[in-house]
Amino acid sequence: MTEEAKKPEQAEVKADRTSQMMDDMIKGLREFGATALEKAEEFGKIATEKAEELTKLGKIKLDIHQLNRSRAKALAELGELVFNLGEEGKLAKLAKHENYIVLAKSIKEIAEEIKEKDAQADHVATVEGEAEVQE
Repeated sequence: MTEEAKKPEQAEVKADRTSQMMDDMIKGLREFGATALEKAEEFGKIATEKAEELTKLGKIKLDIHQLNRSRAKALAELGELVFNLGEEGKLAKLAKHENYIVLAKSIKEIAEEIKEKDAQADHVATVEGEAEVQE
């Protein structure tokens, strides 16, 4: 074969190698893309679950804060009532006073609600924490 006849043959071999390299590169990129997509979906699920957990916990904490504010307000009203009755010399009748009974009952109910919300918050944190450990 002459030199000129070898050149087209070499060009064909070179083109075949280039084509094979491109095919391999495209295949590798597809595999990388598929793996990256799977990981992104996995991390997306984890992020969504964590956001839901934090939302639940945040709502419960907000409820607890609002209950504490209501309790503080009721305690302030009770304090004012006791002060006024003391000024009027009617403190001995406190246990039978209508406002005292209502305020005391309200304060006890709010305290129970706060305990329940604290237990809910602990449960959410524990359950979600266990779910993370299992994954």
